[in-house]
Amino acid sequence: MLNIQVTPHREFLPADTPDQKLFVMLKLRPTKEVSLEKPPTLFAFVIDTSGSMYEVVTGNFHETGKTVTSDGQSYKEVKGGKAKIDIVIESLLGLINSGKLESSDKIALIRFDDTASVLVGLTPATDTQTLEKAIQDLRNYSGGTRMGLGMRHALDIVSNQDMASRRALIFTDGETFDEDQCRELVKEFVARNIPITALGVGDYKEDLLINLSDRTGGRVLHVVDDLSNVSNMAVSISNLPLKIVDEFNLAKQDVITNLALTVKTVQSVRLSRVLRAYPSQAEFSLEEDPHPLGNVTAGDETVFILEFDIESRPAAKARIAQIGLTYEVPGENRRGELPPQNLVVQFITGQAGTAQVDPEVMGYMQQCNIAQIVGQATKLAEQDPDRAEELLENARRMTVRLGNNDLLDALNGAQDELRKTRKISANTRKTVKMGAKGKTVKMMSGDINDELSEEKIRQISGT
Repeated sequence: MLNIQVTPHREFLPADTPDQKLFVMLKLRPTKEVSLEKPPTLFAFVIDTSGSMYEVVTGNFHETGKTVTSDGQSYKEVKGGKAKIDIVIESLLGLINSGKLESSDKIALIRFDDTASVLVGLTPATDTQTLEKAIQDLRNYSGGTRMGLGMRHALDIVSNQDMASRRALIFTDGETFDEDQCRELVKEFVARNIPITALGVGDYKEDLLINLSDRTGGRVLHVVDDLSNVSNMAVSISNLPLKIVDEFNLAKQDVITNLALTVKTVQSVRLSRVLRAYPSQAEFSLEEDPHPLGNVTAGDETVFILEFDIESRPAAKARIAQIGLTYEVPGENRRGELPPQNLVVQFITGQAGTAQVDPEVMGYMQQCNIAQIVGQATKLAEQDPDRAEELLENARRMTVRLGNNDLLDALNGAQDELRKTRKISANTRKTVKMGAKGKTVKMMSGDINDELSEEKIRQISGT
């Protein structure tokens, strides 16, 4: 049902050496037979209907000379064009009329401002009349921003639906008043394996959306208005209709769901990080055991990286951990497992043989480190722009070697802005932070042993 490959970044480690890192790649790919069994898809859309969603962001419009206030922000009144809420409605209508949905696919629509309500519960995607009415009702609301209220409704609706691909998509354009509640609720999304696709436009907190998507194994996307300098690492709001269809289609490809990882380490070995490195990045919390890893998509590989901290050990061949997996195959209505596998490493005297690393594993690990470096650079930009520029340059050089041209363009833009203004604007910050996690290059065979050493990577990434 699931092809699984376990590969450490080194076959040999130096003996009697403290504070070592071992990166283990866990590559998963559904079998062809399983990939043909598409599961029913349950998708809860959680849409911000606060006052700021009526800001006009695209199309032909002109200012009236008046100023209006919404959500504590002042806006120049305009006539013509399309507001954010108009484009969201257009996107959802485009999805249900795309001809790509089936009766086994179900959609729920929740809206939130300073209150929240369910506009329509889980409804067959082919019942377009019911769904269209609910979507049009999004225009009937306005207020503040309490995203946690909408998240709670989504959780209640989809959490008890078993053997299906379950997802939530959250679209917001501002800071929420109940951030603490959102961070608490995400634990329940994790426990019930409901990945969150988080889309933000405007003055939202990207760290919150990144947390929601990371913890649940979802995706995070930065949306920009058409007046911005659009990067390939961001989503133009005029392209939102296509992106919504893409996200639904991705959910329909989740033929392996509820993936859970169990890791048992021996003394002096500690699991320090669990990352998804491809097709997009996420860093999972280690609080839950077994560790939920989200879903696996048909037709491609899904790659995870396990990072271990290893203390000094004598020269010998040694088992340092056991790794096991459980998962569900909703298209076949059954569960599967990878029985405990021993992770064995050869510790040797001296350095001979320890310099060679697996290029595929290290390529994915370097991409995860780039996202971490970019995050550090954006935090330092205002207090220490010189250090921030140095970190961005490190990330840029690594990106050149890995061939991620879209991310390279975004990093070049951030560096140029930092040099000219001695800071990074909010829009650029969100583009590079979220973009670094959103588009990963698939690694092929190659030799990167002569590039950045493991020690250098640790120095510049702070790990």
